[in-house]
Amino acid sequence: MSWRLPTAAVQMTAIADLDANLAVVRKLVAEAAEGGARLVLLPECFPFLGIKEGDKMPIAESLEEDGPVRSTLAALARKHDVWLVGGGMPEKIPGDAKRAYNTAVVVDPKGELRARYRKIHLFDVDIPGGAVLRESDATAPGDQAVVVEIDGAKVGLSICYDLRFPELYRELVINQGAEVLLLPAAFTAHTGRAHWHILLRSRAIENQAWVVAAAQADQHNEKRASFGHSMIVDPWGTVLAERPTGVGVISAVLDLSLIHI
Repeated sequence: MSWRLPTAAVQMTAIADLDANLAVVRKLVAEAAEGGARLVLLPECFPFLGIKEGDKMPIAESLEEDGPVRSTLAALARKHDVWLVGGGMPEKIPGDAKRAYNTAVVVDPKGELRARYRKIHLFDVDIPGGAVLRESDATAPGDQAVVVEIDGAKVGLSICYDLRFPELYRELVINQGAEVLLLPAAFTAHTGRAHWHILLRSRAIENQAWVVAAAQADQHNEKRASFGHSMIVDPWGTVLAERPTGVGVISAVLDLSLIHI
């Protein structure tokens, strides 16, 4: 089956304010849809980004209920007739009041939840002269690789720190047939400068797959800044679209034919 998939990646500077972040999401999803996107990818932490990992817990939702984040995504997908991927939101874990999953959710144009991916690799790091981050303090890891079909394209899901583990992408591509790899992220400014571009292009080249990365950017609070540089990379490793800083949207048309040249 051949396919062409107009795709947009949203770049944000999320803060510790759910309502403010969702207002930005509404604006940028509308902009992406007006530009012709059929698939819109939001970054990791799009609903909330605080100082400490545990700050997110009050806004964690069960995906079996109609909470404010899920209902916003569903309404936007229906309104704009798009596939909308919420790149990383805190999903409640029954019986665990201190941790949530970091979950990417796929919502179809009818507003239905079609897939969820719970981040497998958690970011626990002490950057010399920089931030100390312990995602595992308030996040539980997932354990399943996920591919979902979107308008004929087989799309593999991942989140941020997963990018450093090529075996996940080989599972998505070799064993599950992914042709497009999504990476919503909140890469730190320090690690992004060192590795972001080369890792994204490597994942595209080694897997002969499209890579779409939606990033957080700039200064979120006094202790956290993200690298930005949302990118769309073709299977040859060519960067077709990139936004270094600021809030906005990038787009490109993904095409199966380029994979099979």
